[in-house]
Amino acid sequence: MATKRKTHAEKIANVLMRYNANPGVTPMQVSKRAGVPLESVYKRVSDLRNEFDIYTNTRMVNGRRTSFYRMAV
Repeated sequence: MATKRKTHAEKIANVLMRYNANPGVTPMQVSKRAGVPLESVYKRVSDLRNEFDIYTNTRMVNGRRTSFYRMAV
């Protein structure tokens, strides 16, 4: 019996659901925790917005503008 492998979108959705506390998770953190390439994070989050409410917040961290994703639950 073969096990079904998760798609990148499923992995990313799981990370966003798990780490939705304020301020959220950065795209790089999502990439590392889901085990997917960073470019895939941007594309799949865009796709996932059709199914879920995903917010992108920006903040200044160490003098740099940083984006954070949060999923509304």
